[in-house]
Amino acid sequence: MDKPRCMLTVDVEAMPNRAVSDHVNTLIYGRAGGREYGIGRMMDIADKHHVKMTFFVDFAECELYGDEIIEVGKYIVSKGHDLQVHCHYDLLKDIIGKPSWVNMQENYYSWYKDENDSKIMIDYVTDKYYQCTGKMPVAFRGGEYRFGIGVLKTLKEKGYQADLSYNCLRPEILPENKQFRFENGLMELPIGILTNRKPLNFNYRALEPKTKEDFDKIIAEYTRVFNGYYQLYGNDAIATMLMHGWSFMHDVKRFDSVGFMDEPNDMLVSFFDYFLESLKDKIEFISVTEAVRHIQNKKLKTVDFQTIFSSKPTFSKENIMKIGNYIKEKARGRRVIVWGKGWMESILFQTVNLHQLLDTACYISNDAQYCPQWRGKPVYRYTDMNITPEKDFVFVLAQPTFPEIRDALRETGFKEFEDYYDIQKKVPMTKKTKGEMAELDDSCPICGGNVFETYNSETYRRCSGCGSLERTRTMVKLLDDNIPLDFSKIKVLHISPIKSEYIFFRNKGADTVTLDIRPERGTDIVADICNMPEVASDSFDMVLANCVLNHVYDDEKALSEIKRVLRPGGIALLWVLDSGTLKTVVDEDPTGWYGKENYDKYKIGTFRHYGEVDFTEQLCRYFPEVRCFEKYDAVTDSSCKWYCCRKK
Repeated sequence: MDKPRCMLTVDVEAMPNRAVSDHVNTLIYGRAGGREYGIGRMMDIADKHHVKMTFFVDFAECELYGDEIIEVGKYIVSKGHDLQVHCHYDLLKDIIGKPSWVNMQENYYSWYKDENDSKIMIDYVTDKYYQCTGKMPVAFRGGEYRFGIGVLKTLKEKGYQADLSYNCLRPEILPENKQFRFENGLMELPIGILTNRKPLNFNYRALEPKTKEDFDKIIAEYTRVFNGYYQLYGNDAIATMLMHGWSFMHDVKRFDSVGFMDEPNDMLVSFFDYFLESLKDKIEFISVTEAVRHIQNKKLKTVDFQTIFSSKPTFSKENIMKIGNYIKEKARGRRVIVWGKGWMESILFQTVNLHQLLDTACYISNDAQYCPQWRGKPVYRYTDMNITPEKDFVFVLAQPTFPEIRDALRETGFKEFEDYYDIQKKVPMTKKTKGEMAELDDSCPICGGNVFETYNSETYRRCSGCGSLERTRTMVKLLDDNIPLDFSKIKVLHISPIKSEYIFFRNKGADTVTLDIRPERGTDIVADICNMPEVASDSFDMVLANCVLNHVYDDEKALSEIKRVLRPGGIALLWVLDSGTLKTVVDEDPTGWYGKENYDKYKIGTFRHYGEVDFTEQLCRYFPEVRCFEKYDAVTDSSCKWYCCRKK
């Protein structure tokens, strides 16, 4: 079996707030004491181990340093390593014509969402790249991992093949994903984050040795992280190792005291050499260009833009106000304390002046000794405070990479939602009466209705006209956008049909045969899909099983039977209940939804919730071609994963 793959990527930037002066020499070339600790040293070590690295140069910094940045790009190319495009959008404020009176920081967080602004910015950095190489770039990474639909559309139009901005932790909380394609065909290679929120970051504290005696211990930890990554995302997932041009200029004490990366660190130079020597036989380190070449013909998951860029993100004004009102209600007179003071807090408070709304008493932050006041409120270290759930309500505004915050609160007796609210969690739903109705702006693609009702949720999701749910509406979108079929020429086996699906196939004029194990459903065929001799082999062009496989007692036998009854070239269209992770989870009580009577009589239950990685691997054992499509439902502002499996 091939070794799993990892891209070694370096963000090459010389932001003025990272060094006292001489920023390009210090933060990119790492020149100090007559030696180099920057990108040249990295490339020399990589060459020693026959490894290619990818350098994402922030070409927006041409606005700060002119041709010095162009020369950086030419230097990387001359050394034979991979050069790609990075961009901190705020540096291009003059290029896109933002008036000086506009709050720059606030606009920075919206520029990349505007298609016209995105075109100007991407044109600028692409032109600078071309000056270095005489050719077009392959990949792009947004500054602070910021990207949006405007950027992605522009990248595709300009001829880029991939984006590497997707980070499930920032700036928004996104689903865990491995490489996929957006609906316009642009590939996305996400930053891989483990469920314990450990990133593959060379300067991540838990993966950075303090002494040379730590090297073997840190390599063992890296091995655990890599193994965990490939176990979670699958062996075909391509990991991303994060570094910066200043990675060898990182001294923890210096950074913690003043935020600068300007102290040479010989130990980190030695460790990088040791890292490659220790792991190169276990992991294939490749460039981004090589990674794109490797996956460009793969059947990757295809994702609608809106499934990633929700119209109601965590940091939207509407959601933040919802959070604020929830905290005010739960605080019940207790003082409100914000624990966290980083970029997440900054984004949130630019949208809504929440500390004023909540009348925040103080902040808790590890940098209290350097920053004793923030937004007009005192800042304390947790160890210097005596907070209790009786008198305090805590608003946790921190990344999941700080589990010690949550642990400390629980150990002190704080109960989640009752005594503290974690920004990583959704506000608990308020129960709505089943069947409560509302007229919405969006309409049902099956019957055209725009009145929807609550159904097993606080969300208005079921069409009052035909009964469609998000999984049915996204099926229609999938067939229209990605799998166009002439239904007048195919025969469909429709397993466990519901009203809205029946209406859809009737309107399409499809030759449809319905099947269910329960006679009372009145289907054309009554059969157990785990063993259905009632259905002839090679007799259908399409099998639809919408929310079925979770509920059969033996899904392996069911998949085998579905494959058997399909004609060569036929497709199985499957939607399953998702586990919320990339792994499949077995349910402890299969009788929870359908009840014990159906379980005893028909072996119907909820046996498992599927994870994308496990389920895809399972499907590939039966079908030579398996495609996953993540389709967006505007009614519920959510998405559904559909699996299209073709028989050979």
